[in-house]
Amino acid sequence: MNIKDKKENLTKDELLVDYIKDQLEEKMQASSMDINVTCRDGVVHLSGFVDVLAEKKYAQQIAYNIDGVRKVENNITIGVEGQITDKHIEKEVIDRLRNNSYSEKINGVGVKVKDGVVNLVGHVDTLKDSHIAMEIASKVRGVKDVVNNTQISTLGVIDDVTITNMIRDKLNRANFSGEDIACTVTGGIASLSGYAQTRRDAEIAKELAMSVKGVRKVINKIRIREK
Repeated sequence: MNIKDKKENLTKDELLVDYIKDQLEEKMQASSMDINVTCRDGVVHLSGFVDVLAEKKYAQQIAYNIDGVRKVENNITIGVEGQITDKHIEKEVIDRLRNNSYSEKINGVGVKVKDGVVNLVGHVDTLKDSHIAMEIASKVRGVKDVVNNTQISTLGVIDDVTITNMIRDKLNRANFSGEDIACTVTGGIASLSGYAQTRRDAEIAKELAMSVKGVRKVINKIRIREK
């Protein structure tokens, strides 16, 4: 966003609020109608209502990826019409985990639900697979939160040097310049540093590292290059 192109009588925080609202409406459409946005000193506050947890998380991601936003405080509430039982939620989450394009990669994930909180258990091959399972569960109505207790089956199978080379290879083949991003791996924990052009590029780099077998955690220290 180019602040200079906006009306000069608005503060930077007001400009951010206007731009965030525009982005929420464009990307979430009707789902953004009940989301309220305020901003003070670059700290964005989100409130209001959405239908599912995934929409709450998506709104936060949209706001955070905008230049000038330092932090996002997400107080959006998940609105549930009627009574949705834990049993209903569990069945719906299992159905979605078993019937999607990633089902083969997450077929070892089990589900437990208590008071609307989904607990994912079982085994997956990569850290990314576990996050995909979390994302799928968060789209089910009635889910208040998702706790990830899945285990990564490939931990300790691949040495750190091989993991590092696999991550670097993925970064080099990405659709953005990954040359300024460094990677080190210790005990399966990947640490990314260096510079990216945008926050989205930094997030993509993190997702690529998460998709490598043997990675148990990704620490993202990538900084955004000043424009």
